[in-house]
Amino acid sequence: MYLQDTYKVNVCLLIGLRWMDESGKHLSDAQFADLQTHIQAWTQQVVEPLRSLRRLLKQPVAAYPQDETQLQIRTSIKQAELLAEKKLLIAIEAWSQQLTQVQDSDSKSNLELYLSALAVNHDVIELLQRKF
Repeated sequence: MYLQDTYKVNVCLLIGLRWMDESGKHLSDAQFADLQTHIQAWTQQVVEPLRSLRRLLKQPVAAYPQDETQLQIRTSIKQAELLAEKKLLIAIEAWSQQLTQVQDSDSKSNLELYLSALAVNHDVIELLQRKF
């Protein structure tokens, strides 16, 4: 949540890029742009609205007190959000099957390039690389 809120990190893309790093698949700038275009519509039209709605329902809404029904609605939306993210991860994995390029040992990882482009602090990047 910190990376999503602070740096606008797409966590599914982050996971996919890390998986590609581990598979030795290094993305060119053009491939990375293509991947971002490939996932953009689903992310913006499905995943992000579900996330926003789930977060909204953490609190009472206008004149409606927070109750068990609201909690059930939020839980259902959370499940829908997780399924939408699963579909996104599957799409990223399927897209990556086209890649054959092996990563140079001297080049930065896909994960590091993505996070650096979002101006994520270098210490956070290093921590993520160690944790993944």
